[in-house]
Amino acid sequence: MSIRRNWNRQELLLAFGLYCQMPFGKIHSRNPIIIKAARLLGRTPSALAMKLTNIASIDPEITSTGRKGLSGASNADKEMWAEMHNDWESFMLESSKTLNDLRLDASEDLVCLESYVGRMRTVEAKARIGQNFGVASKR
Repeated sequence: MSIRRNWNRQELLLAFGLYCQMPFGKIHSRNPIIIKAARLLGRTPSALAMKLTNIASIDPEITSTGRKGLSGASNADKEMWAEMHNDWESFMLESSKTLNDLRLDASEDLVCLESYVGRMRTVEAKARIGQNFGVASKR
């Protein structure tokens, strides 16, 4: 049986850095980035993926859409979330430094974010209508 250990600041910075740049649908233990990062941390890919989904459970952008993460977010996760939101720029600089120090180069697979705060844009779309003329019900 393995011994559980608490996540230290460097590990949390890496996890939050990944979380902020990784699409929610890519958070799983088979993701090559998660596998590589977990190896660098001396953790299992499942443990890192679980940490990321715990973070998702405190993310209002996720929970407001009806999605949810795991319910095991720790006090350290919540404190780190607050720290991230209180000073986004400093937090991301420290998180990026941690990613670089660990030589986790996954930039081509991650989304580069200037800010975690989302914004709206107007989208114009065309939709095809009136093309069901050949459909007749058979009785």
